[in-house]
Amino acid sequence: MMFAKSPFLPIGMAVIVTALIAAAMVACGGVSTNSNIQTGGGGGGTTNLGAVQNPAPLSACPAGEWFQYTDTAGTNHPMNCVSATLTSCPNVGDLAFTYGYLSPSGIISGPVKGVIVYFDGGDGTQPVAKGSPDAAAMVQYYFQQGYEIVEIAWSSAWEASNNPFPSGTFGNIQAAACRPATFLSYVDTNIYQPVFQANPTAGMCAHGVSAGSTQILYSMTYYGAAKFLDNVELISGPVLSDIEQGCEEPPPANVTICPAGQYGCQLGSGSSWSLPPTYLAGNATSVGSWTNDNSCAVPSTTTTPASNTRWLQQSIVDGGVNNPTYNYPNTAMAAWLCRSVLNPNNVDCTTNYDGKVCPNNSTPQAQIFYSQITQSNSPPVYKVVAVDQCDSSEGSPNGNVGGPTGPLGQIAIEQDMAGGTGVTAQCFHRPH
Repeated sequence: MMFAKSPFLPIGMAVIVTALIAAAMVACGGVSTNSNIQTGGGGGGTTNLGAVQNPAPLSACPAGEWFQYTDTAGTNHPMNCVSATLTSCPNVGDLAFTYGYLSPSGIISGPVKGVIVYFDGGDGTQPVAKGSPDAAAMVQYYFQQGYEIVEIAWSSAWEASNNPFPSGTFGNIQAAACRPATFLSYVDTNIYQPVFQANPTAGMCAHGVSAGSTQILYSMTYYGAAKFLDNVELISGPVLSDIEQGCEEPPPANVTICPAGQYGCQLGSGSSWSLPPTYLAGNATSVGSWTNDNSCAVPSTTTTPASNTRWLQQSIVDGGVNNPTYNYPNTAMAAWLCRSVLNPNNVDCTTNYDGKVCPNNSTPQAQIFYSQITQSNSPPVYKVVAVDQCDSSEGSPNGNVGGPTGPLGQIAIEQDMAGGTGVTAQCFHRPH
């Protein structure tokens, strides 16, 4: 699991949500700027959504790796950026954010096929993580295929339900996930729907990496986003499937990823593999700060039953406490998980851990979620894909699908979403 962005931690947590944006909206200069836009939604649980308030177009996007496209004539097309505040999530503080959007209408020939909203990894404060060329390349591919791109950067960690926390209280990441869920609902209502009216085959989809995929799956499991999302691509995540197993001490047993008979697993020439779900030091510090419980994964300690219970009950797989749904009958789903990591210098990952060459907890945490999907509640298209020779612990886009000689992960992922030669795009409208 990648929370912090550092040379030793793969960029992991990012998400892309795909939606269609109508040419009519582009002609009018973008999305609505109504000062208090209440998002709809519900379903997939009992939790209410919040509201996107005071959206204000910016003259230029702020500093960061915002998507921009340079056409064949050399003309640069930057994103249109909007500042806003996410409010009214129950028991969660307000949080400012910026989002950007760029439609291919008038730039790429053909109808707009969809909009892709990208959620970055870690704390979500970057639109696309620096040093992540594969993420930037996939975003560009989606755009060139005719999909509108939407990106978001939170002003501080979206996972922290309050900042600062009131004295004597703890955080709740599941409650804080109302924020990305509300944003997705806002995109669906204010960006996608007009495009869908112009092109009834247009899809509303999402692509997420590590904690970015976590934003998507909290939204689907507890906040009803599966009612409008048509396809999701999930890279090295979700990483918060069972926070108790990530934090508890003494640590739990290893988790086997794609054990024999698990529905949807595509192992290629390899087999199942096992790894500990415990969060590594930097990631544990992040989870401790988000939950306001710094006892998370401190070696040679024993976490309290109270801490373990709080962590479990705010997880994606929370034991059923908060009415999760793992039934997504109209949302295609593909997960891409690193089975092996390139380690050319044979670094000892036990004594000298380096996220560039050693596996981490992203795949066992992801397995905890994907084990909830069976043939009886399967999405219309569903696969959990093993990727070998990843270039970092969460670098499945730069690994090989199904085995050392398999196709490049990046190509497989982007074509699964947006299509390619001989490959049908999964991002298209499905009846909901």
